[in-house]
Formats: sequence, structure tokens, C-alpha cells
Amino acid sequence: MQEPNESSSTPSRPSPWRRRARSWAINIAILFAAFLAAHLWQTRNMASGQAPEVQFERAVTAGNSQTLTQWRQQHAGEPVVLYFWATWCPICKLEQGSVDALVQKYPVLPIAMQSGPASTVAAYEQKSGLRWNSAMDPQGDIARTFGVNSTPSFIILAPDGTISSRTVGLTSNWGLQLRLLWARIAG
Repeated sequence: MQEPNESSSTPSRPSPWRRRARSWAINIAILFAAFLAAHLWQTRNMASGQAPEVQFERAVTAGNSQTLTQWRQQHAGEPVVLYFWATWCPICKLEQGSVDALVQKYPVLPIAMQSGPASTVAAYEQKSGLRWNSAMDPQGDIARTFGVNSTPSFIILAPDGTISSRTVGLTSNWGLQLRLLWARIAG
């Protein structure tokens, strides 16, 4: 009678490296799913489809009214960014440099939510060294029209005026640039 070979009857165990790699992959997948769920929850009430029409005045050129369509026509054929921010928002302060760099390369319409009169916002932008001319949203009406209820929020419009991307909270400059590229390609 032949004795069974112990090595053939014992199932092989994955190496410690493979177990660690599998554990990392599972943890990363769970983390990604949590971030995706949080993003979907935060943007659930934000506008989609064609961008709603809004009218606004700028901080620096107060008194001159403009519509979103008029502003977009100045950037025809380009995706644009609507950046909802506030002077009192600590996360917005963290993103100022990133958004300021974005404003220099792409059409960005900063929208100052509930941040006081135009003179206050213009003084804040100047004091902070920002090269913006924010649209004023003193009562949050523009934000409500777009379903924005927290700052910072970004809405990227494709060249045809459809909403391509919506983001709430801290985001990276390269992430915004990738979203703009996607809006250009998809729109």
C-alpha cells in the first residue's frame, strides 16, 4: 500500500505577500466605494442636464447684470467651470490657490454665496490676491437653482451647456482639469 503524499493532500496557501496584496485591494475597494457613495449622496440634489439660466452681477463691476448664457457665449466652444464658494468657508480658503491657477487657464465663474455685498467680496478677492471677479449670490438663489447647498462646489458645463460634472468639497486642480478635458471630449 502506498502512503499518500502529504504535499498533494494539503491545499496550498497563498504566500504572505499575496494575502497582504489581497487585503490591500479589498480595503482600497471599500474606501473607493465609500468615497463614491459620499459623492453621490452630496450631489444627489444638484442640477443635471442642461444648465439652468441664471442672472448675476459681478463683484468688481457691480450694477452690470449678465446671464449665464451671455457669459458662456464669451467662451463659445469651451467647457466652463462654475465654482460656488464663500468668504467664510475654510475649505474654500484651502482651495484658493488651486482655483486661482485654474482661473488663469480656463473659463471659471466663481460664484460668491452668501458672502455679503459686492464691495465686501471685491475687497476680499483683492486682499487675498485673487484675480477673480465673482458673480454675486447674496441670498443663495443661484446656488439653489443649481441644487448647491454646500461650499465649495464645482459644476462643469460642456461646450453645449449641459452639466458634465458635479463635485462637492475639496478637490484637486488636476482632478478639475481632467473633468474639463472629459467635458471637452464628451460634449
